[in-house]
Amino acid sequence: MGQLAFLDEDRLFDGQCVRFKGFDGEDEVLCGVTIAALKECDSSLQRHGLVPAEAFLASFEKLAIAIHDAARCKHERGEFESEGGVRVMVHRRDLSP
Repeated sequence: MGQLAFLDEDRLFDGQCVRFKGFDGEDEVLCGVTIAALKECDSSLQRHGLVPAEAFLASFEKLAIAIHDAARCKHERGEFESEGGVRVMVHRRDLSP
């Protein structure tokens, strides 16, 4: 398994997480970061009530380096999701100190 590269900045908020693509060589790896992780790590993000998708995407932008680093580490350790379309999910515990 190689190191994930994040060449395509195509992001999508799906109601549960922000999905983004990583690449291990030519293999595409669908990654995500949970809403809980974004709310925990971005103090400017509203914690309760309805939050627009744009706010989650903006939060992702602010935290992109930490999110990408966490996704790379999980991929290198083989920590993959057992269900669903997202292969590597970054959770709150992956970003919080």
